[in-house]
Amino acid sequence: MKHLSQLLLLITFFTLGTHANATDALPGARGPLHSSAELWTNEEIKQSASHQIRGDAHDGSFQYISMAAVFFDPNKHHLNDDSRLALNAAVDYISKNRSMIKRILIEGYTDHNASLDYNDKLSDRRSDIVRSYLTVHGINPRLMKITANGERDPTDINWTPQGQQRNRQVAIHAVQWVPY
Repeated sequence: MKHLSQLLLLITFFTLGTHANATDALPGARGPLHSSAELWTNEEIKQSASHQIRGDAHDGSFQYISMAAVFFDPNKHHLNDDSRLALNAAVDYISKNRSMIKRILIEGYTDHNASLDYNDKLSDRRSDIVRSYLTVHGINPRLMKITANGERDPTDINWTPQGQQRNRQVAIHAVQWVPY
């Protein structure tokens, strides 16, 4: 398979504490720049998270899980076979850990080979199709937070074809509570 690495869940743990964003949790780490308030917009989740955070420090911690990215063809927002495989792996992981997952972050990106406005809309369409796929496969849409970055804050370099290809993606991350 051409993108075997997409099949594997790339699990990276970042402990989320009182930091304003995930990149503060581990020096040198890349992650979405979401504030705590943006993560907890659903009142039920907010109360649950607040209750768990107020517990004893030894009860557990929030962890940030990065799953395999969903890649797209240039100027497209339709899923290909490799994208579906990555999404199926994400659905499987999220379903198996449903009780611990408190938020799912979906971040759309593009290369820089079009106008800023076009790329913003394209990353939004890509993020929406990933959200729709997850929802159709039983994942609660109220857990999902979407960010369409367009060509802003690229995940890779944009001046080589390989870097541009890696920027045409939607990243999926889960924020989950893991008891000690």
